[in-house]
Formats: sequence, C-alpha cells, structure tokens
Amino acid sequence: MKLFRQLQIETSDRRIVSGVSDDSRLVQKDWIFLARRGTVKNGADFVQEVLSKGAVVLWEQENAPNCYHCEDINKAQEILLRSFYEDPSRHLQVIGVTGTNAKTSVSNLLAQMLESLDRKVMVIGTGAIRFLDQEIAIDNTTPSACMLAYYFHQAILHDISTIIMEVSSHAIDQNRIGFIRFDAVIYTNIASDHLDYHITRTHYQYTKLKLRNYLKRNGILIVNHDDESLHPLYSLDDHKVVTVGVKQAHLQISEMELKPYGSSFCLENIHYEMSLLGIHNVYNVGQCLVILHELNIEAETRQRIVKSLHAVAGRMEFHTIAHTYAIIDYAHTASSLSALLETVSQIKERRMIVICGCGGNRDRLKRKEMAQIALRYGDIAIFTTDNPRQEAPYQILYDMTQGLIGSYEIFENRYCAIKYAVKIAQERDIIVIAGKGNERFQVFFDKKYPFSDQAALRKALEEIHYES
Repeated sequence: MKLFRQLQIETSDRRIVSGVSDDSRLVQKDWIFLARRGTVKNGADFVQEVLSKGAVVLWEQENAPNCYHCEDINKAQEILLRSFYEDPSRHLQVIGVTGTNAKTSVSNLLAQMLESLDRKVMVIGTGAIRFLDQEIAIDNTTPSACMLAYYFHQAILHDISTIIMEVSSHAIDQNRIGFIRFDAVIYTNIASDHLDYHITRTHYQYTKLKLRNYLKRNGILIVNHDDESLHPLYSLDDHKVVTVGVKQAHLQISEMELKPYGSSFCLENIHYEMSLLGIHNVYNVGQCLVILHELNIEAETRQRIVKSLHAVAGRMEFHTIAHTYAIIDYAHTASSLSALLETVSQIKERRMIVICGCGGNRDRLKRKEMAQIALRYGDIAIFTTDNPRQEAPYQILYDMTQGLIGSYEIFENRYCAIKYAVKIAQERDIIVIAGKGNERFQVFFDKKYPFSDQAALRKALEEIHYES
C-alpha cells in the first residue's frame, strides 16, 4: 500500500487500495477504514466489522490487533483523500459559500447563473448533492470529507467544471474540508448561531473566518461589506478580497428598489432587474455577480441572466392562496427571521401573520429572541414546532414564550398552526411560514416523519374549502 508511505507507516501489505471511508457501511474489501475516537462503539464494534470485510483499519488506538496506528486521523484523512483521488479540487473550479444565513440561496442562484452559460455545475449543500439530473439526499449541510472526495471525483468523471458548496462551521471545525482548495469563497454574513456547539459567538466567528485558509494561491474572497462581523477578514488575509455592499465597497449597490413583485438595483453603474424579492436577495445576487465579473462575462449577458433568475425553493417561496398570500422560508435563526420579516413588512398590503418555531437540541438562547421578533413584525404571531428532535415541544415553546409580552397563539402541531393561519387570513393578508423552507420532514427524537410546509398549506386550503 503505497498510500501508507506518505503517512510514514511501514507495511509489507501489497494490496491495491480500492477506496477510503470513515463509514463502516460503505467499506468494502481492500478499502481503508478511518476509525476515530467516538465513532467506534465500545472501542471495537466497527473495527471488527470492517476487518471481516477484508478492509484495512487505520486507528488512533495504539496496539490494536490487525490495525495500523495513526496519531492524527484528520491529517491522515486529508493526505489519503488528496492522494487517492489525485487532488480533485485542482481539476475543478470550487466555490465555497459560508455564513449564518443565505448559503443555500447564494449557492443555487450562482448555479443558475453558471448553468445559463452552459457550464456543468454540481451543488453540494443543505439536504442534497445535485448534478446533471441527479439529486442525492444528505443529512448535513456539508457532508463528510470522504463523501465530498468521492463526489468531487464523480464531478471530474462527468466533465463537470464547477462545484459550488455550502460550508458550515461544523465542517470547518471538524476538518471535513481539509483536502479541498477553493477558487473563491463567498462570505454572506455572520450572526449568532450554533452556540450549542461553539459555546461562544467568538468561537463561531473565528471558525467561519478560518475558511479563508483553504483558498488556492490565486483564490478570492467575496465579502458582504455591510456586515461588520466580516471586517476582520481584511487584515487577516493576503488573498484578493472583493467587497460588495450598499456602503462604500469595491462593488457598491445603489439605486435599489424593492417592490412587491421583484427588485432592481445598480452595481458598477449597471442596472439590474429581477423577480426575486427583498434586500437580502439583492446582496445574494450582488455577490454572485462577482463570479461572473471574474469570468469576464459582458454586462448585457449579466443583465439577462439576472432577469431570468427564479427563487430557490423554500427561500421566500411565494404562494397565492384564494384571497391572500403565503411566503414559505427557511429562516430559522434570529437574524434570518428578522431579515425575512423586515422584507415582508415592506411589501405587505394589510396584516402579516407569522408562523415560527425553534429546533430542539439547538441554541436555547435564540428561542425567546425569535419569538420577540415574530411579535415585533407580525400583526398575528403563531408559535409551533420545528424539528423538536430529543426535546419535548412544550419545553421549546415554553422557552420561546417565558416572560414574553404580547398576544400570540400556540399550536404544538405544525399543521394545525398552518391551518389556523389560513382560516383567519383576510383579503390581502400575508402568511409567513418560517423555519423549514423546502424540508420534507419533521424530526421527533431519532426519527424523520414526512412533513412539508408546502403540502400542509395545500391540505389546509382543501380542508377549509371543504368545511365551508
């Protein structure tokens, strides 16, 4: 095994390695299995399983029978993946998108732009890996390093030129991206999130900013200049930085108009019109346009592309329902909910009915803050479940409403919350259903149950129509 020479591991084993994985379910004969502390039940369960399959085990535990010892599995993984797959990011244009909010929107809008230029694109992000006509479901925003390496290799085999991937703070901290080098990294914003994992906002921000270290030699950072939390990047990094913002920036957004049916703005004195709603989409598209600018795409083509963009499913997804309207959005943090409701408040004609909840086993500090935001912007606020996970829904709702001043409704059943909103909606009201976006499940304990806000909205309309 020549791969082990790069790890300074001596072996007389002459097998040809067929794969590398840290998932015992995927491992086959002559694969290398990376066994980490914490992933092996009772110290040996997975190891014995993969050994019986004829795999080679690389383990942090010393003197383990029939296994090779490695002190730093993460470093070994990076070396093995880069070597086994022949440094795949070197053959691809790789664009990373990170931030508390807007990762999915920016990734998908940029994919639309590049595909309109007849480029083959793979998008890796929340819920799925998408390329050509395929969609592979994934559990995390950013998959494991081994899965990423496999799909980078698949991209090369399918003649895909560009990979656009969402990069979460967990993925950076856990070194899932160690073998990757990016041509560009887009920083959308940094607010407060995942404090259940990072404990402090400082650690969360520091982790996000570390992504700059994974740029290629000539890589660029594309930064939302209006978010001051991103300003430390300017002194930390020696790569090319391009800033976008309403405030004075390299590419300054001006003459912005936000309308009930779309938006318009100028960037570099070029006028753009689009059907996307809200200031956050102006920022999203503005940052994507930097990539087209770097590709030397002429102005008229950029204008045409922006005009053809369509909303990302579950992100400011607009529905006309009978005499009123509904917007379904993934906003599940305080900052994203505030931005969403601020946008809707600018286009609403009458009342805004807000439905939101908070996820279980996540940052508890944001729960009351999100409830306060819903009350501040909403004429009617309805609190409900949003992936309770291992927590009891009533506990999450209690955290949201403890000491809360104002009038609101509570429904533990999310469908009942949506049906109630549809039932009380009057002509030209807007119902905002926040938190799940395009998700197709609710998580209760360790199980996923089928559920979508879109389907719930349709069912509520049908039932209310039947009842009337």
